Amino acid sequence: MTRVLIADDNRLVRDMLKRHLTTEPGIEVVEAEDGARAVELVRASPPDVILMDLVMPGMDGLEAIRRIREDPRNAGIPIIFLSSETDRAKWVEAFEAGANDFVQKPYERRELQARMGTHLKLAALTRELRMKNALLEREQYLAGHVQSQLLPRKLDFAGLEISSVYQAQEQIGGDFYDAWEDGDIVNIVMADISGHGASAALLMAVCKGLLYSLSKARLSPAGMVAEMNRMLYAMLDGGDLDMFVTLAFAAVDRAADTLRFLSAGHSPAYLLGESVIPLGPTGPGLGFHREFTWETLTMPFLPGQTIFLLTDGVVELRAPDGEFFGEKRLTALLSKDLPPRELIGTVIDKALPFCKGRITDDLAMLAVRRVGQP
Repeated sequence: MTRVLIADDNRLVRDMLKRHLTTEPGIEVVEAEDGARAVELVRASPPDVILMDLVMPGMDGLEAIRRIREDPRNAGIPIIFLSSETDRAKWVEAFEAGANDFVQKPYERRELQARMGTHLKLAALTRELRMKNALLEREQYLAGHVQSQLLPRKLDFAGLEISSVYQAQEQIGGDFYDAWEDGDIVNIVMADISGHGASAALLMAVCKGLLYSLSKARLSPAGMVAEMNRMLYAMLDGGDLDMFVTLAFAAVDRAADTLRFLSAGHSPAYLLGESVIPLGPTGPGLGFHREFTWETLTMPFLPGQTIFLLTDGVVELRAPDGEFFGEKRLTALLSKDLPPRELIGTVIDKALPFCKGRITDDLAMLAVRRVGQP
């Protein structure tokens, strides 16, 4: 049943409108003799469409439209004003107040019915779109919650102090990190899925699962990355899907005080000691080549040193004028003397004001400091 509110101080006009409208099945009409009564009826039970006269005693149609639109719940009700007013400035006022359409008095019956039908269809489509958007937002919220559970909740390994941060551009994203223990070795991974949103989040979950499975095989970092690459190459149709994964892999050997590092096309990591040493890619990203062997760098990793891993969303933060935060600003903030939590906090304190809080990509940071054995 379509409920139509007719607001007009002329009873004859109301009767004529009611008679014309109710010739169509499924139409229910309620009447208001002035703007104040129309507002009351809308507040009590919002109609599907409103036919509003502009000139009425007491509260006129313009004020009634404004009052109705004050309530956000009434934003989607089509309001068509009917008037013999020839002053176009009044028409503009009505549209500015929130009216959707205008029909000149005396009206032509078929024109009025056609305009009502059009606006009712638009209102129905708008309601459907809002429902779908609400459902999508709910799904994104749930997906974001599930995704957050995929990140390690506790990074607690003997001989290491670790801190991390992750922020998706949307509710779900494609950056992720992971860490797991294998005897004296702690394996740490920072990864970035191309793009962001649902597709990146889905591929992120797949990569997380692959890492978990491959960690059981106790492969070397290079062996694990090569096997991940083969699986992703097949899954992503050899790059035809225009998706890929970059990844930095650090394996800390606490017994030997060494670090093995490789990077599959990932943003530079930084080894913090007496100086800041960037650790760039040792091979391409994953998913581009069916077979590839990534070079592994081995270096001392002694108590007091820190390795800082991140995704490109950090250095690619932009100021309002378009300038990138950049690697130069980042490296100026990096110091082995800062504990991991303070180190990440220092970067955040400088980066967020620089970009005015506007994040244009997913971003993640992870700092791992070598400490003496307990």
